Amino acid sequence: MGNEAKWNANLQKVAYLQTFPGWLSAWKQSIGSTIEDVLPISKQDAHTVVLLSQGKFIVTPQAHNEPQMITAGLLAARPHLEATHAEAFQEYDRLTQIDKEAGRTARLENILNAIDNNLEQIPELKSHIRQLVKQWDNESPHSS
Repeated sequence: MGNEAKWNANLQKVAYLQTFPGWLSAWKQSIGSTIEDVLPISKQDAHTVVLLSQGKFIVTPQAHNEPQMITAGLLAARPHLEATHAEAFQEYDRLTQIDKEAGRTARLENILNAIDNNLEQIPELKSHIRQLVKQWDNESPHSS
């Protein structure tokens, strides 16, 4: 269930991202707009985000539909766009948090399933897990 929730959360976030107010998926959509700024996208040397009038933006060198690039452009432009699209950023942040939590839950589920699926083939796994728990308890500042 965790993996499915993670998948669905990510699908929702990506669907929202691709309808984010002001994001242009093609240069033709920028006709009549004025370029206000061009910002680098950190860790993406070949790409920038072009800020246009009316809170519009496009990720370059060409319009990118790839969620990772839209996200990078959106985050790079956030200080310039947030006043114009405050509610959209709140919704994006909400969906991002749901996606992160679903990812955390899916990872936990994967770890527990891996342990459970390997107990029969690796009987010493139980004792190793007990040792780890004891070690963690001893390291905990709250233990007595």
